[in-house]
Amino acid sequence: MKRDLAFVVHSDPAVAHRVAKALRDSDFEVSSMTSLEDAESVIRERQFDLPDAILTPLRDMESGDSILIRLLESNPLMEQIPLVVIANAGAEERRRALRLGLLGVIAPPYDDEEVTLTTKLAIDKHRHDQALFGTMSQLPVADLLQTAEVGRRSGAVTFQHENEKARLWLQDGRVISAEIQGGLSGKEAVYKIATWETGTFEADFGTVDVDPAFSMSPSELLLEAMRRLDERRAASKDDIPEVLWFETLDTALTMLNTVSSYASNHLEVSLVLGRLEGIRDELSEESGLLAGIRLGSAGEVSMEPGWDPHGAPEDFAGYVSTWIIRFFTQMEEALAWRFTKKRLADLFSPWQERMAKLGFVGFLDRSDEESFVGTVSGSGMRQPVVRGSLPEGCLLLDGEMRVEAYAPFGLRVNHLDAETVNGRLFLGMLTEEASAVVEVVLKSVAWTPMVDRSAASTEFEVRAGQQDGRWRINMIRRLVGGGYIVTLARVRNLSASLAPVIERDPLSGALRDAGNGRLMLANEDFLDAFVSVFTKHMGFRHHEFLSELGHKWGLRHAFRLEQHVQLEYGKTLREMETQMALELLSSSLGVLGLGGFDADLSHGDAGIIVIRHQSSPFPGHFVSVSGGACPILSGLHSAVLTYLSGRRLSAREFSCSSDPEKPCVFIVATDERLTKLSIAMPGTPDRELVTEILGSCGEGEGS
Repeated sequence: MKRDLAFVVHSDPAVAHRVAKALRDSDFEVSSMTSLEDAESVIRERQFDLPDAILTPLRDMESGDSILIRLLESNPLMEQIPLVVIANAGAEERRRALRLGLLGVIAPPYDDEEVTLTTKLAIDKHRHDQALFGTMSQLPVADLLQTAEVGRRSGAVTFQHENEKARLWLQDGRVISAEIQGGLSGKEAVYKIATWETGTFEADFGTVDVDPAFSMSPSELLLEAMRRLDERRAASKDDIPEVLWFETLDTALTMLNTVSSYASNHLEVSLVLGRLEGIRDELSEESGLLAGIRLGSAGEVSMEPGWDPHGAPEDFAGYVSTWIIRFFTQMEEALAWRFTKKRLADLFSPWQERMAKLGFVGFLDRSDEESFVGTVSGSGMRQPVVRGSLPEGCLLLDGEMRVEAYAPFGLRVNHLDAETVNGRLFLGMLTEEASAVVEVVLKSVAWTPMVDRSAASTEFEVRAGQQDGRWRINMIRRLVGGGYIVTLARVRNLSASLAPVIERDPLSGALRDAGNGRLMLANEDFLDAFVSVFTKHMGFRHHEFLSELGHKWGLRHAFRLEQHVQLEYGKTLREMETQMALELLSSSLGVLGLGGFDADLSHGDAGIIVIRHQSSPFPGHFVSVSGGACPILSGLHSAVLTYLSGRRLSAREFSCSSDPEKPCVFIVATDERLTKLSIAMPGTPDRELVTEILGSCGEGEGS
């Protein structure tokens, strides 16, 4: 038997806990909220789960920006839920509640029996006296039936649409009968009612006075209703250009959501949206063809409700192509390597033929990078190397939410290959917790008429090994052939602190920062352990090993600082002035116990960058290491400069100092350039350059 659900709303956590505990002890299901953040969380998790009662103080009912107001805004039916007043010790608040017609009042010390009985009486009276009512424009039929299904409601719902009247009966959340007055009955009646978008409804939840004609969940009935509606719309399109428009729009939405999801793996979502919007606004000055494309706050791309596309589909495809290509070009300047021409070609390689047919141009085959263009005209494409049926990072679901095709990048659903995933129910491949969250957004799109909603987004948690990850799912409803396009993107934690707030996990012993990110800290324990490993196991490969370790360490730290800069400055690290970016990196290394450094960029004409690193912790421990005691820092500096420049660079320590007053000197350049500097003969310009650099640091020739 389903338990009654109560929402307890109170800004005082102690009071909320006391009342919630009393209800839970009496077998209520309870969601307790003490802040707007709590309310938002409950709304996300229980979007269609209507409470049986809300317990809240009177002052929260009268406030214009209260938790209760937010709950009422989340679902139009919420305002018809019975309220129980959590009063304070004074008698005035109870009298005010009675004057407002609120008979359910509990007062301190909030006795368990009083809380339980008052709440049950309020629920029973509401069920006996009052039906839920509203308009279908305010609460669509799909949302109403989903609310009844989640709450396992029983009773009858009466609908009035234009000149038609209908009734539908439910038993424990399942539809058992339906009829339209003077017309259809049974499942066919439900399929028609589900398409009504205007009119009124009245839901009388209670006993059922009709014999079951069938028993099906609203989910199944609504999915079938939407499938039939899509088929009718497709069949009615005998104008070839209009059908072609639908196919072009499907392709454009898939491409744009793929790009948005891919970019969200590397850039904070608000920055992705800002750049996409900026480019679209520029193109809109030339044409209004992109006016109907809507960018959602979570990165989902959909159509504006009621938008009627005009002009030639191939012109629209051309502008979408230019939009994507300009975005990738701009992003490559902001984040090296991740938005190259090759990466763009890889994303859409499986769809090259489809895109060429519809007029999406400029997305050449991966092997033809030299002819890459960033304008609307001039495709000149060759036959693609097809690796799948979709752009990378997408899933194609049929009308029953089964996977038709899967082309992974980044997140692999439960680490399964496409051959294993195809044919399976999408929700069945996720964890139970993730499935419950994702199911809500999938159904909200599936059950809503296309003109109202073609895309939606949500987030869910996934645990892989010892790491928790958060992912964003965007779902786009297809215009042709039914089904849905799904894209997945990792939600990056941009709140990771760069402050020296470091804690040790008592179980694993791992160090973590304030953002729960794992850290490697160059403290005494670290250095002692390294000396032990170095003397026993590294042998002659110690320098190579340590340099590679430093390179990985440096990249990880650069990524971490990247997140901080995006959050703090709204730019990527590469877009900051180079000197400022290096100063940020230098100051943050102190948190890791690695000292700090100055970067000399004045030797750019010679193809080198000089790093003077102060307070390195390594010379005092690895004093006998040939080639310098700081190969870890060599790797770290090469990683940092590689990240900023977008080129593969290496670093070598030319002078290693154990004197805290003198720096260790590194030169960063390409492998070829470093080799020339290392073997330069006396009297050559390269040897004189090295001598000059070391002399300015008070050092002689390095090793």
